[in-house]
Amino acid sequence: MGKRLKTTIKALLALVVLLALLIAVLGRERSLEVVFGAVEVQPVEFAALVLSPKPNQFLVCPPGYCSAKPHLLSPTFAASVDDLQQRWMTMIAAQPRIEAGAADAGARQYDFIQRTKWIRYPDSITVRFIPLTADSATLAIYSRSHYGRSDFAVNEARIRAWLGLLN
Repeated sequence: MGKRLKTTIKALLALVVLLALLIAVLGRERSLEVVFGAVEVQPVEFAALVLSPKPNQFLVCPPGYCSAKPHLLSPTFAASVDDLQQRWMTMIAAQPRIEAGAADAGARQYDFIQRTKWIRYPDSITVRFIPLTADSATLAIYSRSHYGRSDFAVNEARIRAWLGLLN
């Protein structure tokens, strides 16, 4: 084995040991903040939303509601906005590794963070419940990753699964 390869292997091992110590001392979530920076969840205004050029996001909106082009049009639910919101809150409470964030009850807009199972990467999800009639409602959802560029379509899969659970 060449001297250069041995040096590279030693450096990689030192990095692994350093990361393991960081995780052992600070925990996974705090270690991510040290390495990548703190997560700053910005308020979402759907009417003025501009999507980033990165593919690690997924937007669901009713026609004409969002300034950005949605990846999926929102379904209409045969339920009052109160009933739809209650169904969502019940469904979201059963999801793994989810925590509530900011809430604007008057605007019916709520933020959540869901973390990946092993590494604990945070994804933010913002939902707004929109009344259509007394007996129908829809919603706008914006799910996005905070770290990296690609999310291997995790945000899309999450939101499609949650919409399926609401139906």
